Amino acid sequence: MLPVFRPLADRAVLTVWSGLCTSTIGEDLFRVASVWLAVEVAGNMAGLVTGVQYVAMLIAGLFGAVVFDRWRPDRAMIGTRIWSAAFCLLPVVGYYFIGVSITLLIVSSVGLATLRMVFSPALQSTIPTLVRDRDAQQAINGLFDATYRIARLVGPMVAAALHLFLPVIHFLSATALGFIVSGLALRAARDRLVGGESDPVRVAPGWRGAWDALTAGFRLMLSEPTMGAILIINAVLNGPWMVALSLAIALIVTEYRPTFLGFGDLAAYALVMGAYGVGDVTGNIIAGSVRFKRPMSTMFLGYVAMGSGFSWLALSVWLLPPGALLPAMMLGGLLAGLGGPFFFVPMITRMQTVFHGHDIARVFRLRLVVMAASMLLASFLATWCFELMGAVATQLGCGLLILGTGIGGSLVCRRIENHQAVAQRSAPFPAPAD
Repeated sequence: MLPVFRPLADRAVLTVWSGLCTSTIGEDLFRVASVWLAVEVAGNMAGLVTGVQYVAMLIAGLFGAVVFDRWRPDRAMIGTRIWSAAFCLLPVVGYYFIGVSITLLIVSSVGLATLRMVFSPALQSTIPTLVRDRDAQQAINGLFDATYRIARLVGPMVAAALHLFLPVIHFLSATALGFIVSGLALRAARDRLVGGESDPVRVAPGWRGAWDALTAGFRLMLSEPTMGAILIINAVLNGPWMVALSLAIALIVTEYRPTFLGFGDLAAYALVMGAYGVGDVTGNIIAGSVRFKRPMSTMFLGYVAMGSGFSWLALSVWLLPPGALLPAMMLGGLLAGLGGPFFFVPMITRMQTVFHGHDIARVFRLRLVVMAASMLLASFLATWCFELMGAVATQLGCGLLILGTGIGGSLVCRRIENHQAVAQRSAPFPAPAD
């Protein structure tokens, strides 16, 4: 059995993972359905459903710590699953009484995005309690991360299958059911999710306590500058990653209409995204199974692969004939997808060993805040870049930015790791006990 799958032999891990699978696939169903319904109801205003999620994540991440830090992680996770199901069902209820409106879809999306800012940090803080061995932590991080990546592939397929016999509005009902199953799974494994370091933080009363909670993540990152810098770099680069993957590829396919073996238009776009997904999952299995000797520099090599893939995808449009364009774009997508997990899985594992208990949730929440801000800013800048330079040049720019960050970060981290190795070799051996 591959190391990344070994944690599933533990019944508690299997239970939590099974619940996570149902909720993540459900969330992707919600994404597909909410955008589709918003287009039907509001046309060009459908972008509001996506945009407000970033705003909600920003607000919840910045100011929610005052409340979230007082909750025990297991209660926070189970509670968010229940409330997530309720927010999913809100447009369904509205559908039968007043009809679906853009307002109901926005409220539902905002609710889910806010609750995601509670659930994800809490989940990260419970992993060291669920599995205490460092190798097992890396494996379970790879396993859980693979769940989100697989959902990007499986979610649209499930949506296509459900659409044959289920109205789109009830995709939201299916998502709500997934959240309920996830909550029940977490409750079944609750005994393994609680322990010494998972207890809630004692927040001081008044404004001082509120200020301490608001700034805790920032102060923790300053206390560990190397780890803090890695987390911030990862969060910021989510902006150009989102533009390159979610926006630029679709525009390139629409403009240049690559074809291969009879595949074109939407099928061509699906093939490129599918190639990215295959690379994504493959990289995740490898990153979750291998214990890297130099984890920090290896992380940034993942960005070298991602940036190279995105850059090649853009360059192939200018350099190759039309008949070879689609296979070349798929190769670029495969390479780009392969690189992502090589950064994320070691980063999360290192974060869970550098920080402890509820500090993990505080730091991870700050990362999500920076990530949401980066993606929100990138979505605005992308529109301007597409008009000024075109989709191909924008894709190339995003790829080169990620590639340059990967090369520079790998060189810096290799120097840090070399210094650490020299310091460990020169450290005196402890004197033998009497």
